[in-house]
Amino acid sequence: MRRTLSVLGVVLAGLGGIAPPQAGAAVPTTSATLITGERVSVRTTADGRSLFEVRPAAEKGMARTLVHLRLGDRDYEVPGTALPYLGRGLDLSLFDIGALLAGAPLPADPATFGPALAKQFKEDNARGHFGGQGLFAGGARFALPGARPAVQPRSVMRTVSLDANDIAGKPADTGVAFLYNTDDGNLLDFNESVNYFSGGTAKFSAPDGNYSALGVFWTADADGNATEVRFSAQPEFAVKADKTVRVDASRASSKLTWTTPRPALLDDTGFFFRRAATTGPALLVDFDAGPGVPISVSPTAVPVRTGALQTYPYSRLVSPPGPGTPYEYVLQKASTGTIPQQRYMITAKDVAAVDATYFSEYSSLGLRQRSGMFSFEDSGGRVSHPIQLPRKQTEYVSAAPGLSWFGGFSKYVLPGPFPGWAGGQYESFHIYQGGSSVTEDWNRFPLHPTGAVALLPLTDAAMFTQPGATRAGDLVRIAITPFSDNQPGHSGFGFYGESRDTMTGYYRLTQDGTTLAEGTPSGGFEAGFEQEVAPGPATLGLTIDAGRTGPMYHQSTASHTEWTWKSQHVEGATLPAALYCARGDNGPDRSCAVEPLLSLGYAVGGLRPDGSTPSGPQGLDLTVGHLQQSAGSPVTAATVQYSTDGTTWQDATVTPRGDGVFHAGFPTTTDTFRGIDVSLRVTASDAAGATIAETITAAYHVYAS
Repeated sequence: MRRTLSVLGVVLAGLGGIAPPQAGAAVPTTSATLITGERVSVRTTADGRSLFEVRPAAEKGMARTLVHLRLGDRDYEVPGTALPYLGRGLDLSLFDIGALLAGAPLPADPATFGPALAKQFKEDNARGHFGGQGLFAGGARFALPGARPAVQPRSVMRTVSLDANDIAGKPADTGVAFLYNTDDGNLLDFNESVNYFSGGTAKFSAPDGNYSALGVFWTADADGNATEVRFSAQPEFAVKADKTVRVDASRASSKLTWTTPRPALLDDTGFFFRRAATTGPALLVDFDAGPGVPISVSPTAVPVRTGALQTYPYSRLVSPPGPGTPYEYVLQKASTGTIPQQRYMITAKDVAAVDATYFSEYSSLGLRQRSGMFSFEDSGGRVSHPIQLPRKQTEYVSAAPGLSWFGGFSKYVLPGPFPGWAGGQYESFHIYQGGSSVTEDWNRFPLHPTGAVALLPLTDAAMFTQPGATRAGDLVRIAITPFSDNQPGHSGFGFYGESRDTMTGYYRLTQDGTTLAEGTPSGGFEAGFEQEVAPGPATLGLTIDAGRTGPMYHQSTASHTEWTWKSQHVEGATLPAALYCARGDNGPDRSCAVEPLLSLGYAVGGLRPDGSTPSGPQGLDLTVGHLQQSAGSPVTAATVQYSTDGTTWQDATVTPRGDGVFHAGFPTTTDTFRGIDVSLRVTASDAAGATIAETITAAYHVYAS
């Protein structure tokens, strides 16, 4: 099934209102704040679909618990503190992401309402009764202005009662109930799809047909922290008259457990439930329970007959405290048609072993988000997790057919009320092979500008990547992102900075030496623009300058890159399915060719995770290639110079290794290469006359020892 990424769950939690775009997508980002303080950002993909990111308003407690709902054509993000009050004072419209991004005003200030609701939840949880008190005294109700009323029924309606006992075995007064028509996902209005339990019952009005029911229950301790979550589902039943269906919490008898090859402790966990109808949109309930919260679900044995049912648990487990390289497991196991027992035995063949290094010249607390998405998903995503930098660790990541991964890395957390990402990279969608071992380096110096790389097979149209430079007819499009690292598929945050940073940038496009376009990048991330050129053939030139200074940056603070290449009118070219030239009215436009710009990759010998090398003679492996899918010619030459003061340059000894790889040696002594920053200047060319010249200021550091 094709992925329809109208995604709220691309939860790069920690973004603080700025969402790194999909690789190569030069699109605007808009953001909004929920009434409870969560920050939501959205961006648009090449085919017009929306990607959402969410930053939780709290790091623990029920406010940290996030439930993503997709009902009909609408996405909602609901914190755990709001769940008991849906329909009891809080209208679901408050969490309607589309309405908020369209500018709907909130009825209260999130800075005060979010903490007040968390306090109300804690008090009501202690009483064992939710609603009618405190914030909701006197029948007070909070909703977005003009919240959409329920659609008037056009057919005979039946009363469908979902009856349930809660986790304690008493008639449920907490918990959320969902009813979904599996014949037509559009049949029930979103107001009639969700309700709360009161006195052991949640009632719905619905026409005859086939349905699915779900009850979600939880418990919380005296401090308002979730202590248990249960999913009780009746995936399929018919309604021909008034109907009562039981979804007791006790039916959720299968507790999620993972057995892993190495000892590991549960850190974060959630459960994904998707019920699709024969026609129309699916119901999605994605409950991210938070750190260490046990989850149990109701197993089923009979596959559904109408529509489709997909579920999966997702968990992050970490190594116990102790010596040695830390490790973690990031696990997902999908099932279709039934809900299986939730006991999973993980073997080495189920995961890829990732040798991961996170480089940072400063010791800081960063964020790492790794999100897996199955091909059947209408939405998806996971929150980020704190990571102490610099760091090396082993990551065991689930590998399965139809499962691809994306995410990002933040070098540190922005200050302010909505802490966000800064100084890192994000990655293209990619897959892992079970039993494989791979290496991933994040933020490895030197950082420099690069074009995006598609990591999925080029025949895979699930996601789209825009190459760094394309030509359609005589229209040239540029999308180059500064401060990217040297891992293929990683793109930097470019010209985006926080309030303490000074960001500078400049671009210029020339044709046979004549300037056609120049200016300051304004998209926030990449140097992205388009320009008509003469039919040619001619020599095009591109210059990009990028500077970034601030309290968290000492290495690779500036780059100056110049490209030249031969170009002429392009007609009849088509990119493969995974790439695109531009967003079109009917989806991605692929009618273009990738321009043969040279690309560089750096590997400084002996580089430590803190971005430094031992004193003494230095070595650098330089990889020269071309933008992905371009018709590049063989690389013929490269030069490397180095400087310890940024003004005086010395030649390195460069030795070709074949296939565009060169080794550069810096013939220095320990005394002259101690406690200094090394700047780099590189040139390269190919047989067709394409060239690149790049200077990186303070590319890496040599420590004093």
